Amino acid sequence: MGVVSFDLDGTLWDFAPMMDGAIASAIASLERREPELAGRLTVAALHEQRRMTGLQHQGTLEELRRISLHRALIDLGRDDRQLAEWMADELLQARAEVVVLHDDVEPCVRRLIGDGHLVGAITNGNFPFDRLALAAHFSFVVHAEEAGGAKPGPEPFAEAVRLTGGDPAQWVHVGDELPLDVGGAHAYGMRAVWLNRYGEANDTEHLPDAEIPTLGELPGVVAGLLG
Repeated sequence: MGVVSFDLDGTLWDFAPMMDGAIASAIASLERREPELAGRLTVAALHEQRRMTGLQHQGTLEELRRISLHRALIDLGRDDRQLAEWMADELLQARAEVVVLHDDVEPCVRRLIGDGHLVGAITNGNFPFDRLALAAHFSFVVHAEEAGGAKPGPEPFAEAVRLTGGDPAQWVHVGDELPLDVGGAHAYGMRAVWLNRYGEANDTEHLPDAEIPTLGELPGVVAGLLG
């Protein structure tokens, strides 16, 4: 039995549409709750506030998001930390509600499990994956911040191995980012598959064990890599 781990953002779904949709939903919720703020916040403004917060503050991804929302409200003349916390909760829930999985994800996961593999995720992000129905099919989900370090460092891969008892030599990690996913997995002794949905050129030093345009090809590739 082998183990197959997936990156999340950019691999199982496109990140930007999910994040933009979630922010738009959170803004709409805020405007329903606080009508006097209608039309005063935009998706672009909240992205920029989050970017600036990351440059000026230290913290987890969620902590930085909450600080940025508080700062955005201050800019509107509302120094209301409680409202910012409420909006952050709305945003986190909206991410799970608006995300659109790629069509090849669920068939691939079912096939891998049917072939006898454990399936899980290793992510640098903080997407609330446990709120998706798909999570019921995953044996583990490692969020890098909780593991003490981010990909391509060893910490999240080590935590995944600890949780499963799996052997890195019988492990395939799948992701869309060459340095983080391929480089990180190789450094930990795992095989790595580059999911290149959009036909990008590999201009890095990282050479995946396989490159695929869709997850439809992954079960066959895993069978070939793990024997």
